[in-house]
Amino acid sequence: MKVVVKKHGANHSYVDDEAGGERIAGVTGLVGDGLPKPNLMNWHAEATAAYAIDNWDTLAKLTPSARMQKLKGGRYESRDAAAKKGKQIHTLAERLIAGQQVKPPDEIAGHVFACVDFLNDFDLRSVHVEAVVYSETHRHAGRLDIIADVQLPDIPEYDHIPRGEDGYSRMLGDWKSGRTGIFGDVALQLAPYRFSEFMILPDGTVTDMPEVDFVAGIWLRADGGYELRPLVCEYEQYRDFLYVKEVARIQTSLRDLVGEPIVPVKGPAYRIVKGDES
Repeated sequence: MKVVVKKHGANHSYVDDEAGGERIAGVTGLVGDGLPKPNLMNWHAEATAAYAIDNWDTLAKLTPSARMQKLKGGRYESRDAAAKKGKQIHTLAERLIAGQQVKPPDEIAGHVFACVDFLNDFDLRSVHVEAVVYSETHRHAGRLDIIADVQLPDIPEYDHIPRGEDGYSRMLGDWKSGRTGIFGDVALQLAPYRFSEFMILPDGTVTDMPEVDFVAGIWLRADGGYELRPLVCEYEQYRDFLYVKEVARIQTSLRDLVGEPIVPVKGPAYRIVKGDES
C-alpha cells in the first residue's frame, strides 16, 4: 500500500498508488458520514435564524422565492467562514511552533494569543506537525495536527499519564477554535490517528506510527484563553470508530442498491376501455 495525497483546490483526498489510484477513506469524512450529530439540527435552525436577522434589510428587497433560496444557503456561509477561520488559525499555530513571528489579523488575534500562551505554559516541543498517517489493515488515512512533548503539572490528577526521564509526556493533539469547545466525537477522530500503523514524513519516507502517552483537544478561544482537554482515546474508541466507518460505508453505498428501471421487451398486453366497449 502506497498512500498518496491528492490536492483538489483547498481540499485533498488519499489514494493507494499501488492499487491503481483506489481511493482511501479519510478519517474526518468517515466520522462525518457515519456518526449521527443531533446537535446539528439545532445548529441548522440557529444559523438560519442568525442569517435572517443579520441580513434582514437585504432579504426584504428580494422576491419571496429568491429570499427562500438565500435563507436555505445562509447557514453554509457561516460554516464556510468558520472553516476558513479555523484554517488560518491552524496555519499560524504551525508557524509559531516553527519559531516564526506572526502578525495575526484582528479577527483571530485572540486565538493566536491563546496559542502562544499554551505553547509557553506547557513548554511544548514539537515532534510531528500536520503528518499524514494511515492504516493498511483497515484502509483509512488522515492528517493529524500535532504530536509534541509537553510538560504537565506535577499533581496526582495526571499521575496516570506516563512521563519520560526528562519529565515530558508525548501528546497527540488536535487544534479546535470553535465557539463551543471540545466534543466527544473528537476522540473518535483521533483514535484512528493514534492507532494507525504508518506515518509519512515530510520527505516522503514512511515510518511506523510513533506511540504517544496521551491524546488531547486544544481549544483556542477568541477571548485569548485556552483549554487543554485530555481525551479517552484507547483501543475501545478505535473499535467504535471502525463501527462508524462501516456505517459510513453503508450510508454512502445505499444509492447503489437501487437498479435502473426495467424496460419491458413487448408492449402492454392490457388496455383501458370504456365500460360500453367491454
